[in-house]
Amino acid sequence: MVEQLQQLLKALEAGSYNAAPGTLSQGSALQKEDLSTVMHNVTWADEHIKLQKMLDIRQAKGNLIQVNRRLSYGDFGTSAQFEGGVGEETTSDINRIVFPMAYYSTVKRVTVVADTIATFNGESATDMEADAGAKILAGDIEFDSFRGQEEFSNAGVFDGNPLAVAKVPNMVGLGQQIRMSDYMSNAQDLMFNEFGGNQSVVLSAGGGTLTQSLFEDMSIRSKMGQGNATAFVTDPIALSAYNKIAHAKERIMLAGNAIEQTGAQLRRQQTSAGLIMMEDSRFLSGKTQPARSREGAPSAPSVSSAHTGTNGIIEAGSYKYYVTAVSMRGESAPSSVMTVPVAAGERVELTITAVSGAAYYNVYRSLAGGTAASAKFIGRIAQAAGNPVFIDLGNRTPGATTAYLLQKDTMALHQLSAYTRLKLPMANLAFPEAHYRFVCLGVHVPRKNVLAENIKGTF
Repeated sequence: MVEQLQQLLKALEAGSYNAAPGTLSQGSALQKEDLSTVMHNVTWADEHIKLQKMLDIRQAKGNLIQVNRRLSYGDFGTSAQFEGGVGEETTSDINRIVFPMAYYSTVKRVTVVADTIATFNGESATDMEADAGAKILAGDIEFDSFRGQEEFSNAGVFDGNPLAVAKVPNMVGLGQQIRMSDYMSNAQDLMFNEFGGNQSVVLSAGGGTLTQSLFEDMSIRSKMGQGNATAFVTDPIALSAYNKIAHAKERIMLAGNAIEQTGAQLRRQQTSAGLIMMEDSRFLSGKTQPARSREGAPSAPSVSSAHTGTNGIIEAGSYKYYVTAVSMRGESAPSSVMTVPVAAGERVELTITAVSGAAYYNVYRSLAGGTAASAKFIGRIAQAAGNPVFIDLGNRTPGATTAYLLQKDTMALHQLSAYTRLKLPMANLAFPEAHYRFVCLGVHVPRKNVLAENIKGTF
């Protein structure tokens, strides 16, 4: 007890460093600063970039990428003739496909003073901010390569329809390009559509976890699209939930002795179409809350009305909804919460009062009987003329994620400009520097890839 009191006395004498330097006195003023020379990073790093490292990078010559896509060799099943007959005249189906360039840039500004002082790690402020500039571009491009212009509701359906997407500068991501291929004939094998080639390459986990059956179904959908997709990428929580299927199984035995370990690390899944290699990416994690506030973001919207209708799949219960407005500047604060009682099989229609400057609105919902604090993202709707109406059919579980089964040679990053640093004119005693990269994702053969949506993405 005496020793503990002595330790407490020492702590009180040392005082607190939680104040402005000029106000420090006694013990606090006598302390010597002990600062680590290492920057301890709590956010993502280079090893978290996955998709960009998988894909080839092709140099673009303009800001509109064009590729030719073969859809057929002619009319299938017409070359058989009776003796002496002349074959039918057929022409291949070839379409020109375009991918618009996306432009990513940011500005970092460092004062002359900041570059003059001795920093904690010996690295100049300019170099530290340059590294941050490169990282933020890489992260934004990684995120958009997967999810760019996705998650927009088209009357309650998430089909990637470009007419339902807000006018945003983000690249068209993998998810939207795969979704659009379900109904765009210029992405489909016209010779085998009558034999199931036009089946959807967008599967649903129904709000549950990954299963071996889902892997099998995804692999076969790729095969039906003449593909051989083998690289599977998903959210870490979704992969962890799948990994738990190996728990409580018998331990591995070697030479009659149990290995001193338990658990599993599932990274390979065998299917009838071949081996799938699994990997996780934090850039696929489900959205659980609005982004932190930023200067210039729109003001908070409001939900003017909410009513239910038929032809939904929402379970019976009481649900909490709120919405936010989003622009290029950021996401607004949440609206007030709307409580909506729903009967089984109904849908919910939320009328959102539009706010100035908003490009689209994010919608958050709780589980049945949940609180507003537990509400998570379920989708977004573009700003249109008047007040937009978001339709919740119940086909998205709050905070759900999407996973991708990829065939890497079916897509590439088309790059007009590699990552570049450009010094800008000085307007005061500060060094402004622009960081930019002009790049877009071109999924040349989207239907050889498959996505699984509505996977449980939270603990």
